[in-house]
Amino acid sequence: MKLAMSNLVRSSLAVAALTLAASLGQAADTTPSIAAALFDKPHIGELPVGTKLTYNFKRDGSEPKLLGPNFRDNIGLNVDEVTDDGTRTVSVQVFSGERGRDPRTLAGLTGNPVLVFYLDRAVSNFALLAGGSTAYHKNRFRMAMGTKEGLVPTKFQYNGKTVDGYRLAIRPFTGDNRNVSKMKGYENAHFEVLMSDAVPGYFAEFTSSYSSPLEGSPSLTERIAIEGLGATTKAEAKLPGEKK
Repeated sequence: MKLAMSNLVRSSLAVAALTLAASLGQAADTTPSIAAALFDKPHIGELPVGTKLTYNFKRDGSEPKLLGPNFRDNIGLNVDEVTDDGTRTVSVQVFSGERGRDPRTLAGLTGNPVLVFYLDRAVSNFALLAGGSTAYHKNRFRMAMGTKEGLVPTKFQYNGKTVDGYRLAIRPFTGDNRNVSKMKGYENAHFEVLMSDAVPGYFAEFTSSYSSPLEGSPSLTERIAIEGLGATTKAEAKLPGEKK
């Protein structure tokens, strides 16, 4: 699947419906639903013109010949314009040099397009390793994001200061007994997102981890982290199904 950034408007409409459905059944406590924590915020809605955000990207696979080369690179996001309705026009540069993609200019945004980039890669990497249809993969992510399980309050270091936020940890494919035999052992692939209102652009870190117990199966991890992020701990974020 390629969830192009130009499809952000259609993606936002689908997410809005999911958020509404989740909020109707949400318990009255301080922890938001996953959909609300991820999508129900103007991630870049307060950033002034001239803001430049840099995200460090790292890909680490056990079998580069099968999965493609391991590398480190950057993703850049610049706020170019603030319109009268409060939306932003941003330019996005994904990677550099020979692997660099053509710069994209996106108008009318309040959401951070790096989230779309992350979800796109999460699904496409799972399809690369486990096979299956992208429609099925996307639906499993939607189901996982329609709950609160796996979302916990946390604190972490950003630019030398301790900030409050949330860490999300989900396994979208775990527990699907009907299709587990088709996943080549990758059904426990897990995905984590670190976020805070104190971080410009809201998202501090995205990680994806794929491994299989089947002999000869490659493993893969990817990480996207905003510059300035300090060391974080994941012990407090329990994946669905883990014992507390």
